[in-house]
Amino acid sequence: MRRMHRGLAALLLLAGLPLTLPATAAERDAAYAAYQTGHYRRALSEALKRIEADSSDAAAMTLVGELYRQGLGVPPDQKVATEWYERAAARGDINATYALAIALFGEAGGRGDTARAGTLLRKAAAAGHAAANYNLALALLATGQATDDEAAVKSLQIAANAGIPDAMHALGTLAKQGRGLPKSDVAAAEWMARAAAVGHVPAEIEYAIMLFNGTGVAANETAAAKLFLRAADKGNPIAQNRIARLYQIGRGIPPDSIQAAAWYLAARARGLDDPALEQLFDRLTPEQQGRAARLAASRIEGAALTSP
Repeated sequence: MRRMHRGLAALLLLAGLPLTLPATAAERDAAYAAYQTGHYRRALSEALKRIEADSSDAAAMTLVGELYRQGLGVPPDQKVATEWYERAAARGDINATYALAIALFGEAGGRGDTARAGTLLRKAAAAGHAAANYNLALALLATGQATDDEAAVKSLQIAANAGIPDAMHALGTLAKQGRGLPKSDVAAAEWMARAAAVGHVPAEIEYAIMLFNGTGVAANETAAAKLFLRAADKGNPIAQNRIARLYQIGRGIPPDSIQAAAWYLAARARGLDDPALEQLFDRLTPEQQGRAARLAASRIEGAALTSP
């Protein structure tokens, strides 16, 4: 258990997964409806009204905690948020249990309670909380124990089936490695495909490579090029480099030296050099180089504007 807690300390907050709020609450309650539509002060007011009317309203308490954690409509205050999560968790709210685990780990000044955070995280995961299962899986994988790897896979499957793309990608990676589950390129490709379908950039790149090479899935260079292009449009330099090379050689996409040079310049701006593509750029005429540079600049700017 102590090894798991060390893994938790190293990885828990790095997952960056938000608190999951009950969707049905937004449909039936003014507090959650206001939260979902960005009216945070109203959400706080309505949640406090609910708590005043019913001192056991754990969902409303969780919402108040979340507003203070993120500083939505109020100045951010982790101490106040944690107090609300404590009250809600004591009344059985599983979202609060998960949020409290995160809060207890992350308290400033070394006052965090990692052991209790791990217990709460396991409790939330056992109740089926998707983000808790994903974070628990990361902590288990960090121990390096085979039995923990198998338990991590089970948690990742829960998180993946709940729609968390990072969990889908992780399962694809583990299937490729044969870690915690049988080694299988077919299973790896299936998980990568699921994650890529919902826009997970690392999975888009991994699945594109598998499609291009026919690893675990029927080879399809055209589909691979489309995925590389999609990830490249999001500003990923690896994808930009790969699509540049495909434009250079005309695999999966018609050959186009200007497009190849433009994507190379975009990738180079993100720190990824490629001598072969540099030579291609140098062989272009000054007019062609100018066109490629303008295309690259527009793509760099577009990716910067659309990136989270």
